[in-house]
Amino acid sequence: MDLSEAETEISLRERLRRETAAAHERVDGLFGSADLSDEHGYGRFLLAQARAWESLRPRLDAGSIARADALRADLAALGLDRPRPLATSLPAKLSIGHLYVLEGSRLGSTLLLRDLAAASPPLARRAGAYLTESARIDAWRQLSTRLQMDQNGYDRADEIIDDALFVFALFERAWQATDSAHLKVS
Repeated sequence: MDLSEAETEISLRERLRRETAAAHERVDGLFGSADLSDEHGYGRFLLAQARAWESLRPRLDAGSIARADALRADLAALGLDRPRPLATSLPAKLSIGHLYVLEGSRLGSTLLLRDLAAASPPLARRAGAYLTESARIDAWRQLSTRLQMDQNGYDRADEIIDDALFVFALFERAWQATDSAHLKVS
């Protein structure tokens, strides 16, 4: 069996998971370092998330706009200004690779919502709209199934993986651009 035959035996979803694992781990480590029980830490988490979402906003679909709007509501609830988008060149439209990261983040949001509610119920009630909206995972399930079954994606697999890596890098840049030393939570 040659390499191309071996590659096609794994799903596009599995290939995405494997080839973006290091980027995923970096982003999880950054955002996972935020103390969600503390308004300052949670505020930084939300600001960094918002910076990335605002950067992608011109290309978002209705479900993702709902998440971005929920982020705006949470920032307002904490008395934080909406961050400026990162300077980045956006694709004409979001691909399945971009959506893999955005929709996949819903799984982590479900866990974060549970952690926030346990650590700080008042904070979760006051500014939990983003995590609540993000915990709706139907779109992820549909996308995941599509990626698992995709037999035609291999002709575009490298491009799809690059698109996913672009989104991970955008969130990493958003975290780094959010200066916690100057964060003021009301």
